[in-house]
Amino acid sequence: MQLKCNALKDFSSIWKSDFLGQKGFLLPGTRSYVMGETLQVDVFVMNEHWGRVEVVPVWHNLYGVVSELTPRGIFLRLIKSDQTFDRKLASLG
Repeated sequence: MQLKCNALKDFSSIWKSDFLGQKGFLLPGTRSYVMGETLQVDVFVMNEHWGRVEVVPVWHNLYGVVSELTPRGIFLRLIKSDQTFDRKLASLG
């Protein structure tokens, strides 16, 4: 699977360093993945490969009430990341 962000602000809007106490990606919308199924994801930001991560869907709000605590979307918890992704993430400050 590929996750493509056209701009750094797009990446920053989906990357969460603390969502329900966990790191990962909060993808907006109503796309669905199988809960608990591990996904390999190549991350691209501005057409640059930022590395490969392993994530697992652990939470979603596809049709329920939307609030600050329960946004619309699906959360993919970070399980593992390669050194390239770790370096890029660290460079964001």
